[in-house]
Amino acid sequence: ATKKDKGKNFIPYRDSVLTWLLKESLGGNAKTIMIAALSPADINYEETLSTLRYADRAKQIVNAAVVNEDPNEKMIRELKEEVERLRALTAGAAPQA
Repeated sequence: ATKKDKGKNFIPYRDSVLTWLLKESLGGNAKTIMIAALSPADINYEETLSTLRYADRAKQIVNAAVVNEDPNEKMIRELKEEVERLRALTAGAAPQA
């Protein structure tokens, strides 16, 4: 892969325990929802700001989730689809009496 390709796949993780615990959900093969709990109290300003920054960074992560499928089951499914397609093709091309 080129440097340009590597840049497109970069996931902006930060070094934190929370990110480490959530790394499979944030960058793996999953769809993830994050809720950021904020406090209106001015005493919690720094913590709220940190939470908002973390939520913003997590929002920037883009996953392309794909279905995990056993290769044998995939082959069987594809062959069944082909059989159905061929049956439909031959039924449509059958001579009418």
